[in-house]
Amino acid sequence: MTELTRRTAIYGIGAGSVAALAGCTDEVEPGAGDGDDGSDGGTGDGADGEDGRDGEDGEDGGDGLTDTAVQQAGGALSGPAWDRESRRGFCTLFTDEDEARWLFDDAPAAVGEFVEATDFSSSVLAYVESVGPTTCHDRIAFDDVAVEDGTLAASATVENTAAEDEACGEAVTFSGALLRVTADPLPDALRLSVTNGWDETAELTGDGGILDPAGLDGFVRPDGDPQTVPAPLDCEDGAFERHPGFYSDGVSWGSGGGTGEDGDGSGPLELRVVNPAYDGDDRAAALTFERGDDVRIELTNVSAREEYVGNHGKYNVEVLTEDGWMDVRGGDDDQFGYTDEAIAHRPGETVAWEFELTESGLVADENQPGGLRVCPDLQPGRYRFVFFGAADVAAAFDYVG
Repeated sequence: MTELTRRTAIYGIGAGSVAALAGCTDEVEPGAGDGDDGSDGGTGDGADGEDGRDGEDGEDGGDGLTDTAVQQAGGALSGPAWDRESRRGFCTLFTDEDEARWLFDDAPAAVGEFVEATDFSSSVLAYVESVGPTTCHDRIAFDDVAVEDGTLAASATVENTAAEDEACGEAVTFSGALLRVTADPLPDALRLSVTNGWDETAELTGDGGILDPAGLDGFVRPDGDPQTVPAPLDCEDGAFERHPGFYSDGVSWGSGGGTGEDGDGSGPLELRVVNPAYDGDDRAAALTFERGDDVRIELTNVSAREEYVGNHGKYNVEVLTEDGWMDVRGGDDDQFGYTDEAIAHRPGETVAWEFELTESGLVADENQPGGLRVCPDLQPGRYRFVFFGAADVAAAFDYVG
């Protein structure tokens, strides 16, 4: 369920950071293995620290590879945030310590120590997650490590660590591991051949993020033109000042960047309208609401890096009128000030706004400036939510009254 009309610019790190990692996931539909993968829930117990394999001499490691080291993570540190039904795993390359903090701040102590011991002036960290069918598939082994034309290449395989007489629980188990590579020059891209616990292999490249936008709940906007376009909004309250549109030069439908990034229509943040009362695939039905219905707006970081957005109250709620888009809310003079802040969102994280489609419901969100009100009453038509805290990203729905 997604809006497929997207522009093509690729966004960089938000809030003035420099690009410091390359993320990778595959989107190949995995098979069912042996058809019996147990029940979800296991994440492995392999937080037993470093596996001790430290220090290949780099003779066969391609361009300037001098040393490697591996650290098991004891589970999927991302959550896991990726979907095992559509992907073999997730991986990312860290070339800067600050960019690694979103993933490792709450990791087991051994993982934190391994990251802290990494000298990013001479080394990089590759992190990979995959999955297996039993609680004994809790370790990832690396092989064929090389640096080829600036790309760190390796194979990563989920291993069954059970002893010969050990019984394993049938539960889908996620595992993660880090590979430290010291090389000169340092690689700035990653390519892994990942084999999961069902012996299914896929090559993970630097394309894509931690989530597939096509798998998100909701839609970006209805197809076609609205059936009803009201006259320009006119409030009889002489003290009422309509909320201005703080975006400029249009909006980015469904996809955009974080704070400090241009809204070119393709980026790490995805915005969707979700109908809590409907779970089907009919776009028109999902995006049609009546008076008193609840509508939820979800903003998701689908990338493999931490993204920053502004104050969660930085949004417009607009209706398309004969004079263009107009915010249905307003208040007294000088009531539309917003604080400047940068709020971090981890990969896979979703922030949601939920409104009841009434005059009072649209101004009930605690993130909005106080004292806002809707005037005149809500009119049937095409409505849109514009979050100008993240490159003016927008999503729309139809309100029939």
